[in-house]
Amino acid sequence: MFMKSVRYSFFIALFGLAVLMPSAVKAQISLDSYYNIDWQFNIPISNTFSNKASGWGMNFEGGYYVHRNIAVGAFISFHTNNEYIPRKTLHLSNTLALNTDQQHQMFALPFGALVRYRFVERDFQPYVGLKLGACYSEFNNYYYVFTKVQDRWGFFLSPEVGFNWYPWPNSVGFHMSIYYNYATNKHDIMTYSQNGLNNVGFRLGLAF
Repeated sequence: MFMKSVRYSFFIALFGLAVLMPSAVKAQISLDSYYNIDWQFNIPISNTFSNKASGWGMNFEGGYYVHRNIAVGAFISFHTNNEYIPRKTLHLSNTLALNTDQQHQMFALPFGALVRYRFVERDFQPYVGLKLGACYSEFNNYYYVFTKVQDRWGFFLSPEVGFNWYPWPNSVGFHMSIYYNYATNKHDIMTYSQNGLNNVGFRLGLAF
């Protein structure tokens, strides 16, 4: 499928950015800009389709400090949550039922703009941030040899707290954050209905 090809191409491109970033960016503490590349652990909240936590995600972002402590920039990330559903009977209509086990897969790709406020300009830089943008989501329901797919677009909002830490002079540092995000994406697939996506999680990665 087209979107799956785009997804895999995005993964490859993001991995390439992670490899090339150290040579593309001066490996030192910058007072003017920052870049983060993260592994992401995501926990869905009140999700009726796939509510299992997973570490199948990454985050890439960068910003420029327009003020001593205020940065604006852009971000893009992805995440996949999977859940196995044991065999059960799905009542698809008044006259139609299906008895099967299922594998649910929920994929989300948010991207957009961000603002970050760092509290100090030192080696250890705690901050609060807010991300706003769009979110592409795809729900896949695998049963027997069939797949039911539904994709949607929505508005994305995500506050977070975290820090960039540069323990050695003129070197790459570390990034950690805790986040909540909400997207307005709505899904109705087979007997499952989802009105909005709610998640919490954390990120661990590199700071440039």
